[in-house]
Amino acid sequence: MVNYEKKHLFIMSAIGLLILMPLFLLTGPFIFQGILFDDPSVWLIQTPTQSYWLYAISIFLLALSLFLSYFYTKFSIFITILGIILAGVFFTMGTFTFKSLSTEEITWGEPLAFKTHVYSWEDVKEVILVSPPNKEEKHTMVFYFKDGNEVTFIRNIAFQTEFSNFNTARRQYNFPFTASE
Repeated sequence: MVNYEKKHLFIMSAIGLLILMPLFLLTGPFIFQGILFDDPSVWLIQTPTQSYWLYAISIFLLALSLFLSYFYTKFSIFITILGIILAGVFFTMGTFTFKSLSTEEITWGEPLAFKTHVYSWEDVKEVILVSPPNKEEKHTMVFYFKDGNEVTFIRNIAFQTEFSNFNTARRQYNFPFTASE
């Protein structure tokens, strides 16, 4: 004897997703970006805030589709499939929003696009350390490239621990490194 209706599985799944959302937001980008973009030459991967927002939107859309499937059981399969597709698109966009430094190249993905920029250290025009206007914010390092593109890395603890790798690349490829005021 079954003591539940099948439509209750949809609402339970939606509630379960929303409960597990913080855990997924903390570990998801780290795991999936690490699997896709980490290799032995990569010494820093930073996940921008936009990536976390895109992951949150993907979870919310999937939970919303499951919640709507609870009320519209006649169309629940189509609503759930549509939710999975939309969540997958935002999940993929969040995964491909990253910044990476390696011994050979500087790579980053743009938010809301599937475009990945890859530059070698020889393409670096200059790097500028930007001081924050107030003490609560972190310093940033802006990499300017010869073709006019730029990317900003936050100089956090992970960057500081790998700063010797940055200095090695700076000496090897001889690009200017200055600090702005």
